[in-house]
Amino acid sequence: MYDNNPLTLLKLHRLPARVDYRGAAVLLNFEVLAIKALVEIGQLKPLGNPQRHEHKYFSSQMVLRLAVDEKWLHEATRALKRYWAQRNGKKASRKARNVIPLPPPDAPGGSGKVLKG
Repeated sequence: MYDNNPLTLLKLHRLPARVDYRGAAVLLNFEVLAIKALVEIGQLKPLGNPQRHEHKYFSSQMVLRLAVDEKWLHEATRALKRYWAQRNGKKASRKARNVIPLPPPDAPGGSGKVLKG
């Protein structure tokens, strides 16, 4: 039986018909967060068209086909790179908006430091 342990999954004689995020991550050698991101950007389709908040399952056979598809792996890796760059860019811009610059050190009462708001 599969208990979400990566080693257990890999030692099975026959894979289960469907796997969740963890199983897909093990079979594709991606992090679980990367699998969730691939679903969000449309590179990986879960079974049954679940709602955004529902637990998602993937066909083991489909995941295994993707695992040997070099073109898909390349595209998925590049899509993840863009996804995380965009997400980190939003985070950086939020941080930049929260920074309050102080007057330069040579200005009266200035210390040259930057305070975070």
